[in-house]
Amino acid sequence: MTLPWIFLLLGLSGAHPQGSAEENEVQRDIELIESQEIENTIGNLSDPTPSHMLSTFAASSTTDPPATSAGPRCPGNQVMLVNSTDCICPSIMVKDGDACICPVGFRSEGAADCEDVDECAEDGPGPCGPHASCTNTPGSYSCACLRGFLMSAGGCQGPVCPDYTVCQDVDECLESPAVCEGQSVCENTLGSYKCVCGPGYQGNGTHCEDENECVSGAHRCDANARCSNVVGSYFCQCHQGFTGDGHACFDIDECAVNNGDCQHNCTNEPGGYRCQCTSGFQLDRDEHNCTDVDECSAPGGTCEHICINTLGSFRCSCRPGFQLHVDGHTCVDVDECKLRNGGCSHTCANSPGGHACRCPPPLLLNADNLTCTNITSCGLRNAGCEHTCAVGAEGRVQCGCRTGWRLGSDLRSCVDVNECGDFANGGCEQLCVNHPGGFNCSCRNGYRLRTDDLTKCQPVCDPPCQNHGVCVAPNSCDCPPGYPGVRCSAMCSPPCAHGGTCMRWNQCLCPPGWTGAGCRTAVCELPCANGGRCVGPDTCQCPSDYAGLQCLQPLCTPACQHGGRCVDVNKCTCAGGWQGARCQIEPVQCHTPCQNGGVCVGLNRCRCSTGFTGNLSVTTPCVPPCQHGATCGPRNTCSCPEGTAGHRCEKLTCPVVTTVVGMARAVRKAFRESYVDRCGPLGSQLCTKYRINQARVYLQAYRVGYRVQCPDRKVR
Repeated sequence: MTLPWIFLLLGLSGAHPQGSAEENEVQRDIELIESQEIENTIGNLSDPTPSHMLSTFAASSTTDPPATSAGPRCPGNQVMLVNSTDCICPSIMVKDGDACICPVGFRSEGAADCEDVDECAEDGPGPCGPHASCTNTPGSYSCACLRGFLMSAGGCQGPVCPDYTVCQDVDECLESPAVCEGQSVCENTLGSYKCVCGPGYQGNGTHCEDENECVSGAHRCDANARCSNVVGSYFCQCHQGFTGDGHACFDIDECAVNNGDCQHNCTNEPGGYRCQCTSGFQLDRDEHNCTDVDECSAPGGTCEHICINTLGSFRCSCRPGFQLHVDGHTCVDVDECKLRNGGCSHTCANSPGGHACRCPPPLLLNADNLTCTNITSCGLRNAGCEHTCAVGAEGRVQCGCRTGWRLGSDLRSCVDVNECGDFANGGCEQLCVNHPGGFNCSCRNGYRLRTDDLTKCQPVCDPPCQNHGVCVAPNSCDCPPGYPGVRCSAMCSPPCAHGGTCMRWNQCLCPPGWTGAGCRTAVCELPCANGGRCVGPDTCQCPSDYAGLQCLQPLCTPACQHGGRCVDVNKCTCAGGWQGARCQIEPVQCHTPCQNGGVCVGLNRCRCSTGFTGNLSVTTPCVPPCQHGATCGPRNTCSCPEGTAGHRCEKLTCPVVTTVVGMARAVRKAFRESYVDRCGPLGSQLCTKYRINQARVYLQAYRVGYRVQCPDRKVR
């Protein structure tokens, strides 16, 4: 539901085709008023029992009430509100005398409803005339000229000048280059113009902000280039190893110049290069020079016997008695006996890396290790005896062996005697271990040799038996009475607490401060009072009403205030005139009387009369008085608020701020901005803002200062 004057405006707006900007603005205002009025009207109808009202509208819109009904009756097709004698029009109808009619732009539908009229559905050119398009709206319509036609008082017409020649479009962008502000540029249109954001900026033409082409992907940088955004534009820079303008980048062949400073080989790669060394060399940390690889230092080696490192390689050699195999790595034994019997007079025996000459008995190898000679004395190679040599009465050589050995079948060598092999086991109690020329006795696990008899074994208890217990078997103790624990340790049940030591069966040696069974009873030299309990050495656990070492100090909860002292449980003795259960009531007492008409309102606190301040009302007002809302302080000084200065805050100061502005505003070489502030009762001050720094054009922040330019008038 709406008001009649709303539809009158709508009717007027529909009577003229849509044209200038002013007319469009009027149309928008009308539509806004219409929507607000409809919402207000609906809100007014949203009183209690709206469904009853609507049912009343429906009942009253059909026929008049019977002549026999009592009460007043509404004239025409008006309806009566529930519980009221007021008559109104139903739906969106408006009053016309005593009758209810539909507003302009609507037609009647039934007795109590209105239907919108579609003005654009009329035959012919319609309400907008030729060369125009019509758009229906509730209660009205709007017109728009077709492309190539302009709105005028007579409708949409072609651009014809008064002399009946074709008019040329006016390029407003040429006539007024500064018509668009900021970063927007002017774009001419037929009969008008529009502002659009310039290259590198985005927005609606009125408000433009920098477009980050590097983020949006609008840049045209090469894939091998880096994009960097600047205000209003961007720039491209090729990556290291590439050359070009950033939009097209090409790989640089570093190997083409001085072999890339590589000592051996250079391999070019996209955006860079890589140095490589020939076989037998490795690349240094500088990634350019090469160092020889010592193949002989590799784990496991590469040669069977001897490795000799060379520059970029290595070679193998063999020990005497061997020769290098054709593979250049392994060594093969040389059989010296195949060449003139190895120089032996009798038998030659080859061995890895060498050979040995041997003689048949009773001959003996001579000192040259090649020829054999007959044995005549012990002077030559001990007559071939392994241990001892002796010459008998008959002049014959006899060989002998040391203790633990026996003479072998060749009557020269000695064979070990196994003393552990007889039935006596070498005299050992447990284990007998034979070794060349002798033997040793040993023990099984859990035993060890006795120190007084190395053939006997004794059991081992680890840890050892305590309290004079005797180890009778591996890890088994025979304990004396009173020590039944593990390894003959004492046992206390319960265990000794607080560091106590179990001495015998259930007997604890307690540390200082503890006593009783298991050392679980604390000892307090000074007894705990007022129901306190000893819980540790000289430590009392006090009840909630007492504290202190012996629970002798009463507690007040909450605590006494303002110097009060707790003398008994929850009883305070106050000091300095304070009163109350916790000394919380302030006394009205001023030790030094208030002066200049001041009134004592608390402990040494005065309420001063007008014109005086301070605790005792002894401070006088500032003379001359402070200005611009300043506060008078001690010693006739003024505390100035922000923006004022001077002995009496009589001077007004201007701020120094940092401002962020658009780029077009920042690039101006010189400008001045002002604002007017109050300068007291006699005038105003003019603070002029000047730009201080001239940074690069895309720097949007600059610092400005203000200069006071107040009228030079005498303050009264």
